Order: sequence, then structure tokens, then C-alpha cells
Amino acid sequence: MKDLPLSKTYTAGSESFAVIKLRDPGYADYRQIGPVYEVQRGIVIRDREAVFTYVDRLITSPAAGALAVLDLTDTLALEDHILAFFINARTSAPASTNSSSGSDGTPPISTG
Repeated sequence: MKDLPLSKTYTAGSESFAVIKLRDPGYADYRQIGPVYEVQRGIVIRDREAVFTYVDRLITSPAAGALAVLDLTDTLALEDHILAFFINARTSAPASTNSSSGSDGTPPISTG
């Protein structure tokens, strides 16, 4: 996942940061937390609890507790960053192929 540059530099305890670094989620993360959104009648509905559970799980820098000092602008940017990652992952995934039919949708011919 790309780093998220923040609108300003924050200080939490002795740590200063202006970027949030997150690792890419994997199978186990997705299986345990689930999707961050669903689409109902063409409208994207966010699951904010899932979004912030991913933040807590995937953050590599700063420490997760440091995020408590973020202002609302950067908090919303972080939420949008996670949501965009999942939307992009879904739309860029290769289309699945049906191995039981040809490229034109016809069933394979048995030669046996």
C-alpha cells in the first residue's frame, strides 16, 4: 500500500511524523476483518469499523497509538486511503476465466 502523506507534521510523545506507512493486507487480514465496503443499489457503503481495524493491523509507521493526534482532515484522508486501496484492488483484479467453456462461451469438445 502506498504511503499516505499528511497535511502537516504531527508529534505524539517523542515521535514526529508527516507520513503514515501501511503494509499491504493479505489473505489472513481479509479473512479475519472482511471487506471495508459493500455496494447496495449502486451506492458504496463504508464499514468504518473494518477500515480502522485495517489501519490498526496494517500500520508500520508511526506506532498505531500515535494516530490519536491526527486532525479530522488527515483522519478522513486515512479512511479514504484505505477504502481506495480496496476499491482499486477489486477493479484491477484479473477477470476470472471459466475453464469449462471456450473463449466464446461454448463448452469444450470432448475428444475421448
